[in-house]
Amino acid sequence: MIGSKSPWVAQAFILVLYVITLIIYNRAKKEYVGGKIGAAINLIMVFVAFLFLSDYVDYFLSSLLPLGEQAKFSVKILFRLLAICVLAFGGLRFFVSKAAEAEMSQPSPMPAMDSVKTADMEDLDAVVKAGMAEVGTTPTPAEQPAQAAPEIAAEETVVVQEVTQSKPTLGRYEILEELGRGAMGIVYKGRDPKLGRLTAIKTIRFTDDFDEEQAVKIQEQFYREAEVVAKLSHPNIVTIYDVGEDLDLSYLAMEYVEGVSLENYARKENLMSIRTSINVTSQVCDALEYAHARGIVHRDIKPANIMILKNGLVKVTDFGIARATASSKTRTGVIKGTPYYMSPEQISGMKVDGRSDIFSLGIVFYQLLTGELPFGGENLAAIMYQITTVEPEPPTKYNPKIYKAAVAILNRALEKSLEARYQSAKQMGDHLRLLAQKLDELKTKAKSQEAE
Repeated sequence: MIGSKSPWVAQAFILVLYVITLIIYNRAKKEYVGGKIGAAINLIMVFVAFLFLSDYVDYFLSSLLPLGEQAKFSVKILFRLLAICVLAFGGLRFFVSKAAEAEMSQPSPMPAMDSVKTADMEDLDAVVKAGMAEVGTTPTPAEQPAQAAPEIAAEETVVVQEVTQSKPTLGRYEILEELGRGAMGIVYKGRDPKLGRLTAIKTIRFTDDFDEEQAVKIQEQFYREAEVVAKLSHPNIVTIYDVGEDLDLSYLAMEYVEGVSLENYARKENLMSIRTSINVTSQVCDALEYAHARGIVHRDIKPANIMILKNGLVKVTDFGIARATASSKTRTGVIKGTPYYMSPEQISGMKVDGRSDIFSLGIVFYQLLTGELPFGGENLAAIMYQITTVEPEPPTKYNPKIYKAAVAILNRALEKSLEARYQSAKQMGDHLRLLAQKLDELKTKAKSQEAE
């Protein structure tokens, strides 16, 4: 009697396992709406459903059709094959990606400027420290050179129908190639067919990091921020042309600039000259001062978001993107952003203003001078502790050639106290330009003495 009931008990147990599995995956699916994770869960659920049918189809058929054991076995094998096909062919799409048409040509690195002799450095430090008390008006940054208009091929009259190769599109923009990938999404080189101009298109998929309800709120906030940032017009800020949505992808269409990011010059083996680092940082100060005066805080100043063009002009990108997720966390509770460049008030969850960007820029300046990060750690907790409580190593430990005046500017930008820190980006930029002016004067003086 017990032996005759055992198969039914086993089948009931397996049925319960199937039901529990489908319930678990269905709940997980609600947490991962959209994106590759959601698609993978859908695929697994279909696979499990076919396995369920293959195990229990003989019971259903027995009550409907008088089939023999061989026929039932064949039907079960058929459903198992279908389950395998679903898993195999459905999974192929996760390994297929669009190939880039061409790689972005890397512009030649900036030539390093000659460093000034250390002979009159004590006089320089004294003059700069005296000038840091009160500095004049910040010089107007160089005008951005006009971008050359793209060449348009002359139209030709043809008799036969022209066959053209269609390009993938995002919104109204043609996708030409992939430029890079970041934490927020993929950046493409695109073309606006209406205006015939090249654009950089940054994609963001909010559903990959947030649940459906939260993603909608953050997306709405992102669009509001983008509308405000699109009004920024400054030579040192990458212009935003358009913001839109295509399927579940949000995107920003921005000014396309040919240059390299500061990441290329934040390594020990490829550092800029100190004079060039001062010039680059002062241009970023100009961009921040302009944005802060209009109530816009960048929140994610880092080398990857600062571009240098071939002519030496600096462009800051990604204004407004970090704000959309600044008040939110991912499902795992990890702060979204770049922790190495965060200010103490960002880590503490305080309301931030322009002084937060100044702290982040101080970290970038430190890295340009030394090739090292002032705050590090093996995990997020260690990095946060360093930023909020530990003073960084003196930059002269890594680069003894750094001038004392530059160290003074750097230390003030990295003050953990908001009151002790630079109160405006203009103030920091003025001090950097004063230092640059004195360096240039010393260099001219040294050349004239050599000529004599």
